[in-house]
Amino acid sequence: MNSYPLVDLESLVAEEGIDLRAALVDLRSIYEDIDARNQKNTEDLELPCHRGCDACCHESVFLTPLEFFGAWDWIQRNLPKEVRWEIIDKGLALYEENLERIVALSGPVPEGERDHYSIARELRYRCPILGDDGSCRVYPMRELLARLFGCSFNSTGGVYGCDLVGAHLAGKVVTLVPADGTAKRLSRLPLTSGRQVYPYYIHSLFGE
Repeated sequence: MNSYPLVDLESLVAEEGIDLRAALVDLRSIYEDIDARNQKNTEDLELPCHRGCDACCHESVFLTPLEFFGAWDWIQRNLPKEVRWEIIDKGLALYEENLERIVALSGPVPEGERDHYSIARELRYRCPILGDDGSCRVYPMRELLARLFGCSFNSTGGVYGCDLVGAHLAGKVVTLVPADGTAKRLSRLPLTSGRQVYPYYIHSLFGE
């Protein structure tokens, strides 16, 4: 296992005139509001989502730069250095294994598509943030799309979630927040233009 230094995230974004601490306060406020709405909407649904279920963490997990900084700040403050180093090693390896697709996510949208869905659909790996027991190691600061997955509607009115949730809610009349509109709430915050995957961000901090 390689060793890696802590990153001064505040200084990193201060170069762009951004107060990271203030931005993260605003980000947590949005998280808390959405968590409360989801809790109210799903409290009687007995969704299959539970600690240790990582069905949604073997897909392309997207987040904005601010969300990544929030997650990485949490990692640096709360996880042992050996766990942090392990996450970095896994993230860098995944970046190299999926280099072409990850780079393409930041490139032009494929012709005839409105986003990079076809690329994301082919990008499958176990999220480097997951623990061996299938639990999210940044759960308190997990990204917004992870908070919406399994408990919101997608742009076509279906459930934004995995097949387990879709089957569980089939035939039921439910009230859920809209994933797309809710995710756009981040747009008023700094460092929220565009989304990438964890390996991309980990490589941006620790790659050669």
